[in-house]
Amino acid sequence: MKQKQLYKSVLFLIGLTLLSGVLYTMGDFYNMPFRGMKDLFILIAQFLVIEIAIFLFMWCIASNKYVFAILYPIYTLACSVATYFRYTAQISLTAATIDLSITNDFRTTMDVVTIPLILFVIVTELICIGIIYIRIKYIRFSHSWLQFILAFIGLTLYISIPRISLPIKSRIPFVIYFSINDYLDNRNIIEENRPAFKQKGICKSDSIDVVFIIGETLRSKNMQINGYHRSTTPFLMTDSNIVSMPHIYSEYGFTHTSVPYLLTRACPKNLDAAYKERSFIDIFKKAGFHTTWIANQESIDTYVYFMKETDSLIYVNNGKSVYIFDQWLDEDILPLLDKQIQNKNFGRRNLFILHTIGSHWWYNIHYTHQYARWKPELKSRVLSANTKEEFFNSYDNSVLYSDFFWNEVRNRFRNRNAIIIYLSDHAESLGEKGIFGHGEEAEALHYPGCWIWMSNKYKANYPNKWKALQNNKNKKYNSAFLFHSILDAGDITTPYIDKKYDIFIKSIVR
Repeated sequence: MKQKQLYKSVLFLIGLTLLSGVLYTMGDFYNMPFRGMKDLFILIAQFLVIEIAIFLFMWCIASNKYVFAILYPIYTLACSVATYFRYTAQISLTAATIDLSITNDFRTTMDVVTIPLILFVIVTELICIGIIYIRIKYIRFSHSWLQFILAFIGLTLYISIPRISLPIKSRIPFVIYFSINDYLDNRNIIEENRPAFKQKGICKSDSIDVVFIIGETLRSKNMQINGYHRSTTPFLMTDSNIVSMPHIYSEYGFTHTSVPYLLTRACPKNLDAAYKERSFIDIFKKAGFHTTWIANQESIDTYVYFMKETDSLIYVNNGKSVYIFDQWLDEDILPLLDKQIQNKNFGRRNLFILHTIGSHWWYNIHYTHQYARWKPELKSRVLSANTKEEFFNSYDNSVLYSDFFWNEVRNRFRNRNAIIIYLSDHAESLGEKGIFGHGEEAEALHYPGCWIWMSNKYKANYPNKWKALQNNKNKKYNSAFLFHSILDAGDITTPYIDKKYDIFIKSIVR
């Protein structure tokens, strides 16, 4: 009798696991690019890794019928909603998605509650009721609380394994818990009491626009303007108001560490400033600037504090993640930037921070077919399934598209007193020492693309800054230059500018 009960309970758990995998987790796999049977087996293995975690979770909640009757309907509701938007809108649940849904007004949030969504939830909840009935009526777990403890410990240990934790945490159903957890962590970080800068910055200009484009994964050596053999930056090449800085050294090779470093007074001798101080945004605000952050990336706990420092925070393509494979383009920033520029409620001094997706892996989705100049392109998400030529082709296509986007941004400021500073957070490995991407530390990650553009009005108003920039363009800089130089670019007088990091003065010692 006990053996029969054990057989039924195991079969029940397997059924729950497969149902969850097919109904929900498959939404994160159905459109994943792959090439050949080897890639397919790797994807199947990844799916099974998540299925094991689901099995352990189901074992946890199903071991006690009362716990199961309460938690399983909640689980079904959350997974159904997440899966619906994954299939219909290519939206993945992230901390930014939750933040946006909460900060929106009620009417805007309710616009996404459609009849198909309601019907899908009703159907899955009806299935859920049937499963709960089966659990209560036919399934028995001996020593249920002991089984709950064993399953919980097993799940905790399993998810803590580094090589498998990321894909589990980033996919349905576990992405729901971890996204909520990330959102709550972000809220705690935002509410930190970082002291404001005591000294007030003073801007001498009545009307000025400062634009900082945070690039993503751009290699300095793959830019035509820096001598690369391919025509990856034709617009930069033909703009006489551009100065490229080919010898910037990024202190970090990963977004979560490099962005806080760029925004703060952090430097090689004071790395902790990135996590203890406010950013240059605080000084711009004190100098009378309206500050705007337009984000085409997720909000991450290491720099979400700085995003919230701005007067206006706008998310682009919200709900995108590294497991979404439809187009994720920086040009979607442009209409939102236009709206901000045309907003008559803004002051005449403006700071715009545009956080781009740039050349992030999977490169193919970050450019349109029009910019697929070099072929063959990448065909598989499995790194080892692609050739080095395909890596370079897709990567260079993404740089070519970025050049188009940068030009579109510049076009919006040509008739204004404006300066644009572009600096990528880090670079990318494209086969150096057998390493691709930026998943592990590599020397190639530390040489990002960087350029500065000044409008004709800005050059006329600040000829010394233009001359100094020309003088310094081929010098070597640590990326710590950004904090000090962008304040000077905004014509802000403040004691927080360290002249040795300021690219807009001639005498520089690094």
